[in-house]
Amino acid sequence: MGSETSGEPGVFVGRLANQARKLQHEAKAAIAQGDYARASALIGDAELLAEDVHGLVDDIEHRQTDRLMGHAAAEAEARRPRRHARGSRLRLAFGATLAMSLALVEC
Repeated sequence: MGSETSGEPGVFVGRLANQARKLQHEAKAAIAQGDYARASALIGDAELLAEDVHGLVDDIEHRQTDRLMGHAAAEAEARRPRRHARGSRLRLAFGATLAMSLALVEC
């Protein structure tokens, strides 16, 4: 699975989610058959996979947030006069961070 690269992180995360569903289904089947050791191992694998998925999603969100903040800062910098540029950048960065935090909380 790791050797296949699509260029789209969402596709890879989707494949990982499908794998987690498969592990869950197999664990349920193992429990139904009374094979609790196998079920436990499958559940452990699914938990590790879930941690990986959460980490990937967090990384994607951070990259997108950084990219958006960079674009917002560049756009605002281009529109502002050059005087007091340092203070303006700080206010802009704080405002962009606050706006993105509110947007992420609402999602």
